[in-house]
Amino acid sequence: MSVVGIDVGNNASCCALARKRGVDVILNKESSRETPSVVNFSERMRLTGTDGAAKMGMAPANTVHSLKRLLGRKFKDPMVQTELPRLPFSVTEAPDGRCQVNVQFMNEPHSFSIEQCMAMVLVDQKRLAEMESGVSAVDCVLSVPASYTESQRMAMLNASTIAGLNCLRLINENTATALAYGIYKATELPEHEPVYVGFVDVGHSMSQVSIVGFKRSGMEVKLHAFDEYLGGRDFDELVFTHFCEEIKAQHKIDIRSNKKASFKLRTACEKMKKMLSANAEAPYNIECIMEDIDVKGLIKREQLEELSKPLIQKFKALLQNAVAKCGIDLAKIASVEIVGSATRTPALVRTVEEVFQKGASRTLNAKEVVCRGASLQCAMLSPVFKVREFDIVDACPYTLQLEWDKDGVMTKQAIFEANSPFPNSKMLTLLRSKPFIVNAYTAENGEKLAEYQVGPFEVPAGKEKATLKAKVRMNLHGISAVESIQSIEEEAPAPSEEVKDVKMEEADAAAAASADASAPGPAPEGDANAAPQAGASPMDTENTGGPEAGAAPQQPPPPAAAAEAAKKTDKKRRVKKHDVPFTVKLFNALNAKQVEAFFEQECQMQAQDKLQEETSERKNALEGYILSLRNKIYEKFAPFVKESEREAIVGKLQVAEDWLYDEGEDVNKSVYAAKLDEMKLLGGPIEERYMENENRPAAIHALRSSAESYAAFAQNMSPQYAHITPEERETITKEATSAMIWLEEKMALQTAQCKTEMPVLRTEDCYKKRDTLERVCRPIATKPAPKPAAPPPQPQAQQQQQPQQQPAQGPTAEEVSSV
Repeated sequence: MSVVGIDVGNNASCCALARKRGVDVILNKESSRETPSVVNFSERMRLTGTDGAAKMGMAPANTVHSLKRLLGRKFKDPMVQTELPRLPFSVTEAPDGRCQVNVQFMNEPHSFSIEQCMAMVLVDQKRLAEMESGVSAVDCVLSVPASYTESQRMAMLNASTIAGLNCLRLINENTATALAYGIYKATELPEHEPVYVGFVDVGHSMSQVSIVGFKRSGMEVKLHAFDEYLGGRDFDELVFTHFCEEIKAQHKIDIRSNKKASFKLRTACEKMKKMLSANAEAPYNIECIMEDIDVKGLIKREQLEELSKPLIQKFKALLQNAVAKCGIDLAKIASVEIVGSATRTPALVRTVEEVFQKGASRTLNAKEVVCRGASLQCAMLSPVFKVREFDIVDACPYTLQLEWDKDGVMTKQAIFEANSPFPNSKMLTLLRSKPFIVNAYTAENGEKLAEYQVGPFEVPAGKEKATLKAKVRMNLHGISAVESIQSIEEEAPAPSEEVKDVKMEEADAAAAASADASAPGPAPEGDANAAPQAGASPMDTENTGGPEAGAAPQQPPPPAAAAEAAKKTDKKRRVKKHDVPFTVKLFNALNAKQVEAFFEQECQMQAQDKLQEETSERKNALEGYILSLRNKIYEKFAPFVKESEREAIVGKLQVAEDWLYDEGEDVNKSVYAAKLDEMKLLGGPIEERYMENENRPAAIHALRSSAESYAAFAQNMSPQYAHITPEERETITKEATSAMIWLEEKMALQTAQCKTEMPVLRTEDCYKKRDTLERVCRPIATKPAPKPAAPPPQPQAQQQQQPQQQPAQGPTAEEVSSV
């Protein structure tokens, strides 16, 4: 049994399996741990991973990549508009405002959502996991950038559902890195004072910085900082722009105007950047880049660093901002780990060491560590594995705000602050007299996430407003939602019931406290200093909105006095809770019907891909058989084919080959299978004669050896075989002699026959004859000798008169050997 962790990258993805013997990163069919996050739409099927990447240069308009930047964003998003000029394929606005990809698939125009395309990438990783483990891969943990908003996280969850995966958690990339780093060092970590480690990840499209505190019991992320416009591809773009201008000045051609030329030059620029990580200079040479023009050039490391000065300054500002916001002294940060494919750039490493004032550490695998951490998290969440207890507290990347109408004024309240811990839950107390609407926003970009319509509910008799308590939770995925809303009603017990119900109320209160229940008494709206609930964890606090204008904040009573007052209050009044219905309208997320429709479409495309793969296999098998048989009848099959037969077969093979490359270029799987069976009827007899000639000597030797051994056994009169009766010896002799006579007759006939004719003595017949001989003779030859009769017992009186004799000595080694 195994669980899967997938690092979904913008350029390439990695998949790891957590097994009982450890974590293994899976190799693809090219023996590489990184698989391109690419989907190519061809005339017959989809090509993903390495197959799709091979088509990128030939069909860039039908090869989709860089999906991570588009996932969960509106078409009019500034980042999407910045991204579009870099993409060689068509991206347009969908009816719901999202992005959609337009390609030619099966010779027809098709439009796919970004969630569908991301699901195709996940399906490719799922197949790798299933091929490695041999079982169906369903449960998984997916990595996402810390910069992902709730809309993007929901889009990734939708993509995993479309791919047929059960995502147990969306884990931030640096959090997965920190988990892979810390869980193996848990025994070396202190129990109380945390050890702080910085993690700097510079990937293909963005940079991330995290400060994490480690203890023996777990880890807590203190801060996530990121720059979505700073990655390895931005350095590639600088080099690309430099050479575009240089080529334009030398050859008077505009590389940007041709998609294939741009792809070739971008690929060369990426290779040059990698070469400059370890070399002082890097050349490039591209033949026929455009209009039959060959180009070549050279760039030095100093030139690259000069071109990338703005990016280096931007990266330095990101690091400095992270250190300043974290509020931890640099001396307390024990080490800095750098990961990501772009951290090979020497200038970036020097910048990290300059800001953190210590050497950059490379103890982690820069490309594999995220998927390893994700697979470890999946093992921790799965009931199949037992993993060391290691708590993970992550940090919210954005601030979540709730907005509602309060007396005609729209009021906003921050529920989860940026870099506050999650998963987490909080209680919100509201006083309302009629149904109302609550909106959820992301504070940093003002993105509206959801709309909650609360009500209807009843207002208690004698009161103007009902007291409502809403539980808001941010789950493991980093997605927040209102889990429940309850109306709180307090009533005094009847005098006759006051003493009777005291114990029951106390038990109910204790049970409510242990079950994270709300406070016994309603808090007036606007109390910003409400104390945490009794029995709640440090993450379960109660927020009641901001204080009203001009109202002084209430001071919380001392803990002992508050506990005594709560105890007395519980004895005097009872609390009734009623669930309040509410409906949710999600923005920037697919609904259940859309996800189900996309899932069915994905299943249909997978079945179509499988059919096309099987058709291609049949076609390749037919082509291979035609070419192989043509060569063999002139080589090793030559002695077994008559000249006239050879000419006839070659003619039929040529006709079949012409059909295959003309009319049979695109036919059904059954047609290829039928054609292959037809070709095997031609070559089958020849191959049979050849195989009989090759295997016949071994079969003859096996039969002759068995017959001779049994014939010799029948003549063996050793004492150990004295129990074999003469009739049984006669049976063995008869069967062995009959087998030898049959063999000699068949061999004489076979020797007189030509190799081009079907054999008289067949290998199968020899083995059948040997089996018959064994079935008759072996039971007789292996029959055990009867046991000697036991001597009669002596009378007791004689046994007493006989002197005690010494025990007989066993036979010596010489006697045994002589026997």
